[in-house]
This record gives sequence, structure tokens and C-alpha cells, in this order.
Amino acid sequence: MVLKAVVSVVVLVGVVVIPAFTSSNSGDLTRPQPREWPCPIETDFYPCVCTNNENYELSIDCSAVETDQDLSDAFYYAEFPFSHFKEFKIEHDPNDPKMTLTTLDPYTFRTLTFERITISGTKIEIIQDEDFSNSHDTLTYLNLASNKITYFPFDSIQGYTNLQTLSLDDNQIEVWPNFESDSLEYLSFSGNEGITLTDFTNTPNLREIYMARNKHDTLPYQLFWNLFNLTVVDLQRNEMTFVDEYYIASQSNALTTINLDHNKISVIRHDAFHGLLPDAEVSMKNNSVVDLDEDSWSHLLDQLVPTGTLDLAGNPLRCGCEIDWIMFSPKQIDLSIFTDTTTCISGNQLIFLDVQYFCDRCVPNNCSTT
Repeated sequence: MVLKAVVSVVVLVGVVVIPAFTSSNSGDLTRPQPREWPCPIETDFYPCVCTNNENYELSIDCSAVETDQDLSDAFYYAEFPFSHFKEFKIEHDPNDPKMTLTTLDPYTFRTLTFERITISGTKIEIIQDEDFSNSHDTLTYLNLASNKITYFPFDSIQGYTNLQTLSLDDNQIEVWPNFESDSLEYLSFSGNEGITLTDFTNTPNLREIYMARNKHDTLPYQLFWNLFNLTVVDLQRNEMTFVDEYYIASQSNALTTINLDHNKISVIRHDAFHGLLPDAEVSMKNNSVVDLDEDSWSHLLDQLVPTGTLDLAGNPLRCGCEIDWIMFSPKQIDLSIFTDTTTCISGNQLIFLDVQYFCDRCVPNNCSTT
């Protein structure tokens, strides 16, 4: 519920009616209110803090809570004039030994509802559906990164009908199930090492997926194929040695950003990438790519020309006649998509190689295609 400031100005023998807070589900709020209003009394809610902004949006910060009992007591003793809040957050330093929050009591938040929830850096291992159940219709953003979570109620996600962002980065989740959500657009579960993937067929509106640092060495076939709105895929800092057919493939034809940095990739298949926009950015920095053979790489380059970008910085690229197909592309259009940080194993920048060298040695006396 959002509070509204209503200003009424009535000229009656010089009388001006001053602004008053109104609420559709509260009592007479024009009467004098406690200093903490519209928040709970500060001493009752300690160590949690309630604030409101210029738009009368209420937020709760319980980052000073140290134990399970601290959190439970704060909500048990406080009385809330209003039940809807813009944001709730707990942000702990995971290395602080004083911070020992391990559980969320399903009854802690009582009838309160939230639009955004951030809980990070705690010792929490299990999330139950009842923990945020009153926010099924209001929650749009849920960030539970950097905890110790081993269990999350994925089956309940479908009930959060307005949830757009879900982050479970840096937890200890072992299996990523094929859960259902028609509203989810941004999904991040990086840093769950060894997690097993299924697919995303029941989350059709995903736009961005972040799954870095999970030690993936392979991906399920056509993992992203049925995501018709997908634009971003982040797979950096995994253990992948090759990009197989349809690894990075979506029927969206709207992929704008692919990040495969810091893997161990030496080979890609001809049909590894599908659905890239012409101005997409594909980053494969710090991998093990040696040869840019035409059979494997031409399909990727065809999707990126003329305005896309391919970054192969930090790869031990051989830049001999095996790349003449790039150098001799019409007006060197294939060459133009490489970044200036992409260098050969010799240290030379790929985009500044002398095409005449290839004319003389790779296709003698024939440079008519350049």
C-alpha cells in the first residue's frame, strides 16, 4: 500500500486546509501521529530499521540483526501501521563471526508484504515457501545471494506471479530443476559449484541468464532453445573445453551478449551459436583457442557481421594461412568484428595484420577478393 499526500486548499474566510496523509485501509490518519509513524516504534523494532522515502514507500533494513532470535523478536514486538513495504533486506558480512543468522521463521513477517527482498551473507541453509508466502502477489525481486542455501522451494516459484528477478548466486544448490514461472525475466545462479542442470522450458520469458563459476564442463543439448526472449547468457569462469552444437542457441534471434570468458575452450562446432543479433557481443577472453578454422567459425562470424563484436583476447591464436579466409573476406568485413585486444600468439593485433603478407604467401598473385 502506498501512502498518498493529498493537498486540499479551500478559501473559506482565509482558512487553508493543510496537507494530510490518507490511506484507504487505515483509520483517521489526520490525527497526531507518533514520531516514528508510518513505521513501527524504533525501540520496539530494534535492531531493524524502518524508513520511508519522499514517495511514502516504506523499507525495512535488518542488517544489524545478529541471531535468529534477534530477527524474531524485532517483528514480534513491533506494531506496524501499514503492512506493505517496498523493500526488505539483510546484508551481512559472511566473514563476521558475530553474524549467526541461520533460519527464517515462516511466521516472522506475519502479514507483511514486500516488493523486493534481499538477504545475503547469512548462514541460512534452507528457504521454505512459507517464509515469503504473503508476498506471492507483490514480490518482483528476490536476491538470496551469498548464503549457505542447499534447499530452495522451486516448486513454489510459479505462485509468485509478479516475480521478475531471482538471484541465488554463491550458494550450495546441487540441482537446478525445471521449475515453472511465466513472469521471471532475470535469473542468476552463479557460484553454485557442481550444480546439475536440466532445462528452462517452463520459464519462457527469461531474458538474461547468469550461470558463471559453476564448474560446468558441458551443457545439455539445446538448453536455451525454447527461450524466445533471451538476450544475455553469462557462462564465464566455468570448465568448458569446447562449445558443442546448439550450446548457445535460442529461437529468440535476439541474443545480444554472450560471455564465455575464462573457460578452457579450444574448439567450437559449426552450429554452436544460433540466434545472435548482428550487433551482438561475444566474449571468449582467456580461453585456449588456437585455430580459427573456417568450417567451425564461419557461422559465428556470419551472424556478427557487420556490427557485432568478437573478443578473443588472451587466446594463443595462430595467425598464419589458416586465417586467410578472414583476411580475404570482402572488404575484410570478417576481420572488422574482432576487438583490438585480440592478439596472435606472437603478440600482434589481429585486426592490424598486413593483408599483403597473406596475399604473397597464402594465395600468391591473387588478392582480388580483398
